Amino acid sequence: MTKQLCLIHANCQGDPLAELLEAHPDFGQNFEIRNYVNYARQIIPEEELRECRVLLYQRIGEKWGDLSSEAVLSRLNPAARALCIPNMLFTGYWPFWRMAPHFDFSDFFLDALLERRLTKKEILHLYLFTDPRRFYDLDELFARSLAVEREKETFWDVKAVDLILERHQTERLFNTVNHPGRRLCLHVAEEILRLLGFSPLPESARQAFPDPYPEFVLPTHPAAAKQRGLSFIGQGERFPVFGKMMDFTEYANCYLECKMAGERDFISFLRLRAKLS
Repeated sequence: MTKQLCLIHANCQGDPLAELLEAHPDFGQNFEIRNYVNYARQIIPEEELRECRVLLYQRIGEKWGDLSSEAVLSRLNPAARALCIPNMLFTGYWPFWRMAPHFDFSDFFLDALLERRLTKKEILHLYLFTDPRRFYDLDELFARSLAVEREKETFWDVKAVDLILERHQTERLFNTVNHPGRRLCLHVAEEILRLLGFSPLPESARQAFPDPYPEFVLPTHPAAAKQRGLSFIGQGERFPVFGKMMDFTEYANCYLECKMAGERDFISFLRLRAKLS
């Protein structure tokens, strides 16, 4: 039987989605899934857009040119079903995260302390042992981040923000700001299946689906965990960091050492530190 074509145009969140859809007996039997990574600027061939029967896309704006959602949809087979899926980014566990062009998992609180030319010991003391609310309004930071997600969600066919708000304090829903865990990945896949008229994922497929991003859980500042009431993070919690379990103090120390050494590839720095430990 010739399979129909399902295209996914998304960031790293597209990988677990493709895995779950392929695991559905009917969807996997009827559709060939091809995943194109939007931030890597992978081009979707025109013939595939013409052949497509299902497009699952994260909305990206006009600045992406021919890769923008509007441009892709304009070239899509008119008979195809297009669903806008979540592009989730959650800072509730990491209020000091910011997007920086040359440093993954940048922390604006630590960076501000570094700019004061303090010693590493002084920075760690202020960062770890003083109330961060002396410097930042954590509630306002959370509300601002939530407002961004609510605005993004107005375009999504699959909603996710209410589920995040309902459960984020009692279970880990994200491993990093844009790496959702099992529950959210399953939620997105099952909502897509429902909207397309398929049965739910079999329980065997649900049980077989592992944590999609187990290698790295971005450590959470203890004060932020306490302020947000994160019951799943205990005192002295240790987090998997590329093969090594680190507490938050170890992680913050790695961050400072990387920055003070003038290195920009923080991920490689963490991998090396884990390997040498």
